[in-house]
Amino acid sequence: MKQEKQNIRYYIKLLYPFIKDDIGLLLFGLFAMLFTSALYLADPLILALIVDKSIPAGDMGLTFRYAGLFIAVVLASGLVSYLQIVLLSRLGIKVITKFKGRVFNHLLKLPVEWFNKRSVGELIARVESDSERVKVLFTDLSIHVIGNVIFFVGVLIVLFVKDWQVTSWVMLPMSVGAVGYFLLIRYLAKFYRRIREKYAILTGNITDYVQGMQMVQALNRQSRVIASLRSSSYDKYKLETRTGFTEYGSQSVFHFIYHTGFIVIVIALSAPKIIAGAATLGTLIIFIQYVYRLVWPLMQISENVMQIQRSFVSLRRILDLTELTTEDELFTGTDTPVFEHEIRFENVWFAYEDEDWVLKDVSFTLPKGKKIALVGPSGSGKTTTVNLLCGFYPLNRGRITIDGKPLDEMDFRAWRRKIGLILQDIYLFPGSILENVRVYNDQISEDKVQQAIDIVQLHDLIEKQEDGLHSILAERGQNVSQGEKQLISFARALAFDAELIVMDEATASIDPQTEARIQRGMDKVFEGRTALVVAHRLTSVLDADEILFFEAGKIIGRGTHQELMLSLPQYKHLVELQMPGGEAQDV
Repeated sequence: MKQEKQNIRYYIKLLYPFIKDDIGLLLFGLFAMLFTSALYLADPLILALIVDKSIPAGDMGLTFRYAGLFIAVVLASGLVSYLQIVLLSRLGIKVITKFKGRVFNHLLKLPVEWFNKRSVGELIARVESDSERVKVLFTDLSIHVIGNVIFFVGVLIVLFVKDWQVTSWVMLPMSVGAVGYFLLIRYLAKFYRRIREKYAILTGNITDYVQGMQMVQALNRQSRVIASLRSSSYDKYKLETRTGFTEYGSQSVFHFIYHTGFIVIVIALSAPKIIAGAATLGTLIIFIQYVYRLVWPLMQISENVMQIQRSFVSLRRILDLTELTTEDELFTGTDTPVFEHEIRFENVWFAYEDEDWVLKDVSFTLPKGKKIALVGPSGSGKTTTVNLLCGFYPLNRGRITIDGKPLDEMDFRAWRRKIGLILQDIYLFPGSILENVRVYNDQISEDKVQQAIDIVQLHDLIEKQEDGLHSILAERGQNVSQGEKQLISFARALAFDAELIVMDEATASIDPQTEARIQRGMDKVFEGRTALVVAHRLTSVLDADEILFFEAGKIIGRGTHQELMLSLPQYKHLVELQMPGGEAQDV
């Protein structure tokens, strides 16, 4: 299978669905290339006729007719070539747009775990830059390869007809050079892949630094960033320089040897025949013209093959993405989830890597309509519990059930639609406040969005915006405060009518005044809904129906706030750290 994937036929079979709707354009490109190749073969023959027939005969009329024919051939060749380039460029854009759509569609189905291990810049390099390299396969490049091969064969046929002996002498060094060039292409292929990998690393670094520019400037780390980027750029520069020197240096050597050597061979072999009257001057012109044109398609074929090699390297990198296991393959449940009674974690064990357990035999029940809080030190397994409940990762051991039915037997997308996930790090999409609340779901009315905003007390933000709900947010929401971002995320959960509200450190970055506003509207937010709340700031969970205290992947205590204050020293210590004097004991 691995060998098959390196086969060009495998790539053609894989890419055919993207071009089948526009196969007419591809066929036109092939026809145009055949036509221009034929015309390009004709003009040296016309020059030979002028030299051998019209000039010796002193027939100026015939000379002008041949000259007119020559001009017509050149103009026709140029016109058809122009149409070919325009139409095939259009084909390339259409095909690569479809191709990118397929790649991105596949990315959307990959597990969250995979994205957590990849940089944004690397993905951009693969989806965008590598795709652009693949585009040349669908433009005039592939047609040029075919056309150049056809032209090369046509030139050889004409030369053999004119003088097979001279042509045979020319073909001998040309064959040796062709083999050498083929070996050069195979040698350079490995460098092309390494260059694309270096490019992805550099793009990833640039993306990361741009996203963190505020911190870079605040800590005066500009020089360190420049040094890091210079190092990445230099690695890429060295590899590209070495590859370019080898590639273009070799081409120049081959080009010089072919042009100079072949012309010398042609003149040396043809001159005696011309002097002896066995050949005409027109034949020498044909050979000189064709030898130049024989070298040209040979070099073009080599260059085209090199470009195709680069394209296949990029194509392979992209196809590596499309062959990754998707969530649809990972989570195969098909049952429609129904949440009427309770969610249960039953002896759940989970590790991100091997058996480095993050959760160890975790069991608890989340009754419908209740509020359960997860507290404890960082790294104790709280967020992992949330991720498992949302179906982002498959379990290693144990099970999670919804009204007695295992979560892994359910349609994971239908289950997630029941969840309103509110995180500490809120991502705001490009667009208006309205679109960020309903996340481009036009089925959610503007009135419903407004109701959600009123419940979470976000109307102050809306009122101070010139365009209200339709006001555009800056990239990553930089023109709103962290607290306002959190309020938008609350409104988002309400607008989607989530049955289960999952809050993961949702109030950790909010000032006390904003938190108080959220707390005042929390009863309405949770009304008729179930809540699982992960919190470091205990003020948001003191009224929970049950608090689960996590430590080292285990639940070491559970109960109400008052019960844990009496039974669990770790919880009491945490309360005293956050609320000196134990004010919360009376809650």
